[in-house]
Amino acid sequence: MDTPARPGAPAIHKAPPEIIIAIIEFLLSSSDTHPLGRRYQDIARFTRVSSHLRNIAITTPSLWTRIEITDNPASIEFAKVCLQRSGTQKLDIAINLVIRVGARLPRILALVGYAAVRTRRLVLSLQLRSESQWRRVQDAFQLFASSNLDYLEVKFGYDYGVIRSGEIPWFPVPTQVPNLRSLVLTDAFLAIHSARVDHLKNLVLSSSTYAGWSVDRLWEVLDKCRLLETLELITESVPTATRVDSIVIPREPNSLCSTNLRVLVVKGYQFRFLSQLLLGLDAPELEEVVLGFVSSAPSDWGSLPIHGPFASVRLLSLSLQRTPHYIISKQLPLFLPRAFPNIRELALSQNGWPLLGGAGGDSNSLSCWTELRGLIVADSDEQYCDMNCVERLQAVKTFLADRSIRGLPRLKWAQVSSCWPLESESRFDSTVKEIQEMLEEEESLGFLFMENHLSPCCYSAQSEPKVGDD
Repeated sequence: MDTPARPGAPAIHKAPPEIIIAIIEFLLSSSDTHPLGRRYQDIARFTRVSSHLRNIAITTPSLWTRIEITDNPASIEFAKVCLQRSGTQKLDIAINLVIRVGARLPRILALVGYAAVRTRRLVLSLQLRSESQWRRVQDAFQLFASSNLDYLEVKFGYDYGVIRSGEIPWFPVPTQVPNLRSLVLTDAFLAIHSARVDHLKNLVLSSSTYAGWSVDRLWEVLDKCRLLETLELITESVPTATRVDSIVIPREPNSLCSTNLRVLVVKGYQFRFLSQLLLGLDAPELEEVVLGFVSSAPSDWGSLPIHGPFASVRLLSLSLQRTPHYIISKQLPLFLPRAFPNIRELALSQNGWPLLGGAGGDSNSLSCWTELRGLIVADSDEQYCDMNCVERLQAVKTFLADRSIRGLPRLKWAQVSSCWPLESESRFDSTVKEIQEMLEEEESLGFLFMENHLSPCCYSAQSEPKVGDD
């Protein structure tokens, strides 16, 4: 039993338990940015003030529902403490092991299995050194059972002994997870033949090895995941070759209707993969598309066949990594309005701004979207701006002017990233004013800067003050 607070004791000792718990919950929420394994360090400092605070903390199960295990050997023991203090609360478990995985893997998998019935979110990242370690992981997940699991994220790193054939292994999704809605899988193929994936709503398939997914394998997955609302296909490695081939249209795949799909993200894959995907996909409710193009591209991209216009898509985001100029200025402007005719918001990043025309591009048919109401140009100049800020503004100006010539409705708003010192440049100011005049005038809408960090080449624009400056 806690002793009563002494006269003159700090006010925190006189606060009711619910206030103290609220303070600790705030500390936990602010620790979300801490490195894995340090979630509870702020609580530890706070509860050192007195045994009164410590007792309240350790007897409140809801404060200990996050379990984090890292390469620090002490993290496993502390995970057991959290399991005990959390009582019957549902758990969020995050595990990241890179070194000495083999020796600790049995204990880790045993803990995961023991806590499975209470786990609602599981994030597991393992660096596997041998095929036997991989088999142990496969066996453990085949036995994993949890009616509470809603989110599963699994990421693997491999040594040569695990992927001798050059192909990443298959991951068995547990069959006894009836409420699993979100699955994120990195560097492992999804084994669907014995898995229950028909209830998934969000699926992310990522690869850092450029092994990627073939369309045939993807078709098998989508055929099983009929309730899928969000699909993300991401390959982090970009091929080093920059050779550009004429596209060879593959045999037309069977049309696959994904009636619930709302969001489609495809990043890092070659154009041929995207062509096969769009040729066979029928998604009548698709609302948002995010495309990240890589350098390899067909010469006749503009005539790429698709299953049909995705008329329901309203938000289109594009990033272009080392894409040839003629693809940007000629091919994509032909393809995008044809594939997505009813875009209302367009977001461009990673050298996407030349699509708008003007400096660095040509006046093109992207301005033909009659329903377009908003534009984001979010390129970031990580090293040297080289006056790209002004060129981006000029491209936006050209784009809006072309829409005006075509008699199309004005945009309601536009956001453009900028190195802020250039706001003192007369050319910058005049271009901004012209852009503002071409936007629809509505209160709280209009032109907005998204500030980049200070680029070295732009610093000189601020170094010499204008006449009359203090």
